[in-house]
Amino acid sequence: MSEVKSEMSDLLFILQKIESIIDTRLIGEVEPEDDEIRLIEEYQDRKSKGTLILHEI
Repeated sequence: MSEVKSEMSDLLFILQKIESIIDTRLIGEVEPEDDEIRLIEEYQDRKSKGTLILHEI
């Protein structure tokens, strides 16, 4: 059980770092990299076509 809690804590930490990175991009503090722009465009394209598959965590 403690191993699961540890993994959950690690995962939460990583998600918070990702959220922070996304926030800095969204508010314009940091310009997105070319590969990030490409991935965002791919995401939007898949979402508009209805081919985006999200899995509940």
